[in-house]
Amino acid sequence: MRLPTKQPRTQPWIRSLQESLGTSELTFPKLRHSAPNLSYGRHKAPAYPRARQAANLILIYPGGQGGSMIPLMIRAETEGIHAGEIALPGGRCEPGESPKQTALREFFEETGHQVSSQSVLGELPPTNVWASNHQVRTFVAVEDSLPVWSPDPCEVAGLIFLPLTHLMDPRNFGMHQVTRRRVQFSALHLNVDGHRVWGATLRMLVELGEALTSAK
Repeated sequence: MRLPTKQPRTQPWIRSLQESLGTSELTFPKLRHSAPNLSYGRHKAPAYPRARQAANLILIYPGGQGGSMIPLMIRAETEGIHAGEIALPGGRCEPGESPKQTALREFFEETGHQVSSQSVLGELPPTNVWASNHQVRTFVAVEDSLPVWSPDPCEVAGLIFLPLTHLMDPRNFGMHQVTRRRVQFSALHLNVDGHRVWGATLRMLVELGEALTSAK
């Protein structure tokens, strides 16, 4: 199913992000769809009334060879339905906590790196994760130095690092088959160091790539 074309986003923070990263020459590839073919656009539909609230953080920082990098984590095998999957650092909101506070707290707990609130530039559209009944708020932060990582082994099996230019290259995308409850379906993925990034995590990264392109 082809999703409806979205209107370009022109939030000031996205233009500031593009300028600070120097990505004006990068264009996100035109993908036929970025959600699994059984989702029917549900990632962007209204959330269930009882959906649990969660938040995560996309941190962009300078890589070793002048490009920008995004850390992703491999979830530990103890992490339930999403065990072993590639994800952005994040988690469920605690009582009395704002989504932004959740994103920063969870990022620190899972990666060992503290991101300041002032480094957060803005927020991407929320994503519904139907498999676990969460609505996830995604924040974007930028830092100008290389983080020191100390991931929590109870939650994180390892970290992988996505160059921003890799996200914007159509040659790094592919399709694979997924089986859930004896139902098989096709899903788009992004290849990162031999790992497949797909599902809701890919949808959030696609939102970032499309936002940077729309700011031109």
